[in-house]
Amino acid sequence: MSQSNTKPSHGADPSQFKIGRSSAQRLAAMSDAPAEKLLGLTLAEAAEKFRFAIDPMLLLFRKVCGTVVKTDPVTGVDYPVPFATVQVEDTDCSLLGYFPAKSQWAWHFPYHCHREVIATATTDACGDFCVWIPRFDIDWVLRFRRERHCFPIIFERPNLRDLLDDLIPIDIPHIPRHGPGPDPEPFYDFDRSRLIAKVEQSLGRDIAVRINRAQSQVGFGASTVTLDAMLDAPAALPHMRPPLPPELQMKTAKSVEPVRGKASATALDPAVHTLASRLHLNADDLQNLDLRRSIGPFKRCFDVFVPEWVPMLDVPDITFRVLQDTNGDGVEEQIYGEGLFQVRWDANITGPLTLHAGPNARAGNLCGPQNIPCTDKPAIVMAGRLPVSGAPDVYDQANGYAVRTNRPHPSGMYVDPLPLTHAAASPLEGVLSLYGCNQTDAKATHYRLRYQYSSDDGASYTAYAPFVGLTWPLYRLNGVGIGEWHYPSADPAGWYPIALPSGPHAWLPQNLLLDWPSYNFANGRYVVKLELGSAGVVTSSSAEVAFNVDNSAPLGPITVEWSFSATGPFLPIDTVCPVVRRKTTPVDVYFRVTLDASAHHLRSADLWAAGCGAGDFTYVSGSGGETVVDGGTLHFRHWHNSVTNNHQLLQMVCKLPSGAAEGTYHFGAHVSSRAFSPTGWDGGHLAVPTWQYDPDHIWIDPWVAFSVVDSN
Repeated sequence: MSQSNTKPSHGADPSQFKIGRSSAQRLAAMSDAPAEKLLGLTLAEAAEKFRFAIDPMLLLFRKVCGTVVKTDPVTGVDYPVPFATVQVEDTDCSLLGYFPAKSQWAWHFPYHCHREVIATATTDACGDFCVWIPRFDIDWVLRFRRERHCFPIIFERPNLRDLLDDLIPIDIPHIPRHGPGPDPEPFYDFDRSRLIAKVEQSLGRDIAVRINRAQSQVGFGASTVTLDAMLDAPAALPHMRPPLPPELQMKTAKSVEPVRGKASATALDPAVHTLASRLHLNADDLQNLDLRRSIGPFKRCFDVFVPEWVPMLDVPDITFRVLQDTNGDGVEEQIYGEGLFQVRWDANITGPLTLHAGPNARAGNLCGPQNIPCTDKPAIVMAGRLPVSGAPDVYDQANGYAVRTNRPHPSGMYVDPLPLTHAAASPLEGVLSLYGCNQTDAKATHYRLRYQYSSDDGASYTAYAPFVGLTWPLYRLNGVGIGEWHYPSADPAGWYPIALPSGPHAWLPQNLLLDWPSYNFANGRYVVKLELGSAGVVTSSSAEVAFNVDNSAPLGPITVEWSFSATGPFLPIDTVCPVVRRKTTPVDVYFRVTLDASAHHLRSADLWAAGCGAGDFTYVSGSGGETVVDGGTLHFRHWHNSVTNNHQLLQMVCKLPSGAAEGTYHFGAHVSSRAFSPTGWDGGHLAVPTWQYDPDHIWIDPWVAFSVVDSN
C-alpha cells in the first residue's frame, strides 16, 4: 500500500473545545447566556448548562475540508504538505480600508488583530484535512457583514471566475443556465485559446497554466467539483499592490531606515501621522500600521460613495493558521497565516479549501497509488498513477509510451468519431515517481535503479548507469504527533538501503523506489531496471521498463502577410509597430497567416484570428488544417494524425471586411506536445477507460498583433 493513514483528519472532538474570550462574546451576543459565564466552558458544557438560553442550532458544527499545498515555483505544480497542524481561529481585526478612487479593487491594512484557536486538525499524507467549526462563529461573521452596508462586498476577494469575467468581451452575449445551479463556466461562453492568451497577458503565465490545466479536464459528463473549487477559490494576486498616493509613497520610502538589516521601529511614522491627521485619529491608535503590509485586493463597493481611507474597528473573521516542523527540531513553525478573508463564509461553502503554504514549508510527493501489486520478484510497477508494467493496453513497456493518452486522430481533425482505436505514443514529462517492489529478496539489503539512455535520433547511446545524487522526502507522524522526515541517499554506485529508520509508523509514500526529476535529464528513451543486492553484489533484478521522456516545449513561429487581393501578392507585415493601411476609403484586406508547428511529440496546433469586437475575420482558403468558428473566433487547426506526425505547416488566408472597425487585431496559436505527467493530478487515472484522455501539459501560445487604420 503506497499511502496509509490518508483519510483526512477531522481534528479533536469539537464539543470539547473550551470557549475563549472572543467566542464567549460572540455566543453571548446571539443568546441569553452571559459571556463571563460562558468563558472557559466546553461547548458540550455550555449546551447542558444553558439548555434553554442558547438556540441549539447555534451549537451545531459545520464541516470544512481542505488541502495544504506548496507550489513549485518552476513547474507551478501544487505539492501536498503532509502532517502539518491546521489551526482554525476566531479573529478580530481593526483595519484601515483603502479604496482608490479610480480602481475597481480595494485593500485593507491591519493594525490591531486578536486571535483565538477554536479547532485544530492534522493534514494527512496527501495534505488533506477536515475540521468542525462551531455554527455560531460562522453565523456571527455573516450577521456582522449583513448588518453593514457593502461589508459583504469589500471583504470578498476576487476569485478566478471574477477575473475571467472581466477578461471576456462584453460584446459576447451571456446566456444564463436554465434551472438551478451556477452559471456556466467562462470556458463555455468564450473561446479558450483566446481566453488563455488574454489571461497570460493580464494575470501572468502561472494563472494561465492553472486555467489551461483545469480546462483540459472539462469534458462531457466529467465532474466539475475540482474545476469549480479552483475557479471559486480566492485568486492569489501578489503582484497587485495598492496604488498608494505619491505623498505616502515618498514618506514610506524615506522612513525605511535599516538597522542590522531590519526596518526601524518608527519606520512608517511620517505616513502614519499623515493618515492620522487626515482621518482625525490619534496617531497612537495606528502605531502598528504598516503600509508595506496590505491584504488584498478585494472587491470594491460602488453602491454608495466610499471615502478613499476608512477605519473599520473589530471586524470578525474565521481564519486559518498552519504549523509544521520545518527544521526537524521538534517544534512547529508557521508556514501559513494572515489568511484574513480567504474564505467566503456563506451558505454555499462546500470546499475543498486550498491553503498555499510559504516557501519554508516541507512539501511531500503528489499522492500516489495504493495497493502496489507485488509478487516474489522485484518489479517497477507504476510511474505516478500510471501502470508501466503488466498493462500493455495502457503502457508500452518495451518502447516507453502511453498508448491510450492523446491518441492520434487519423482525420487530422480535433474531433474524430469514437471509438478511437489507433494506439498513441505519448511520452512522460515532469517528476516521475517510480513505485515498485524491492522487498522480495530476503538476502538483499540495498536496491538501485540503473538506466540505459538513447536519444530520439539514435545519435546518443549509453551503457547502463545508476541513478545517483537523487533524494526525495519520506514522512510519518512521530510518537507525539509531529511530522518526521527522512531523505534516502545512495552511495556512489547508486545503492539505496531497503530498510528505513524504525519508529511507531511506516514511512510514506510506501513502495516509492525513486523520485526522478526527468526535466533535469536529457530528453529521450531510458530503459530502467531495478536491482537488489548486498555489499554491492546484485542478487536479483527486475524486468526492464522503458520510459520515453520529453520535457521540451513545442515550436510555433507565426508569419503574417497582407494584400488587397485574396491571391496576392502578399507583403510581410512589419515586425516593429506593425500597421496595415487599408486606404482612406476602407477596402477589404486579406491576410495570409502561416504557423510552422512542430514538437518532438506533437499533439495539436491551433491557429486563430481575433477581431477587435466590431468586425471579425472570415475564412477564404487554407491548407494543413480544418476551419471552425468558436465563440466568434476563426480557428484553423490540426490534431496529429499519426505518431510520426510531429511537424505541421498550417496556412490560411482570411479576409477583414472593409466594414470592420479600425483598431488592433491579432493572430495567435496554441501548440501542444502530447507529453504528459503521470501523477494523476488532473484525473487522468479516473477517465473511462483509465488514462484515455487528451491532456495539454506542455504548450506555447505565440501571437502577432497589429493595427488596422483607414489611411493611404
